Amino acid sequence: MAAATTTESTRIATTQRWHWPWGARTRVTVTNKVSGWRQLKVHCKSGNDDLHVHVLNPGEGYRFKFWPNVQGTTLFYCYFNWGEGLRQFDIYDFDRDSKRCKTWCPWDVKETGPCLSNGEFTSCYQWKK
Repeated sequence: MAAATTTESTRIATTQRWHWPWGARTRVTVTNKVSGWRQLKVHCKSGNDDLHVHVLNPGEGYRFKFWPNVQGTTLFYCYFNWGEGLRQFDIYDFDRDSKRCKTWCPWDVKETGPCLSNGEFTSCYQWKK
């Protein structure tokens, strides 16, 4: 009897892993659009993950994927540096982005701030102070 319960629990856990009941996996892409042919250093984190530093040449992008949490509080923030000081921005905020970009959030990073543009709209933001 105990073996059947364990098997059933394992099967349910495996099913939930592949069929996330709270929405689809989200992809965030960060593309270097800084002028002057400069490299962009990107360091993204969440409360649970440190995605480490990535160096992007002009026009290059960096992508990461995640499952938004059940509570609807998923937040990834990034630090950006292209030789003119450190800038910060919340690159994925569930409240702001879950309905706007849904499963794909493509960001172009410029000196003036990041711009979210998915083909249907473009929204540019200022750097976080």
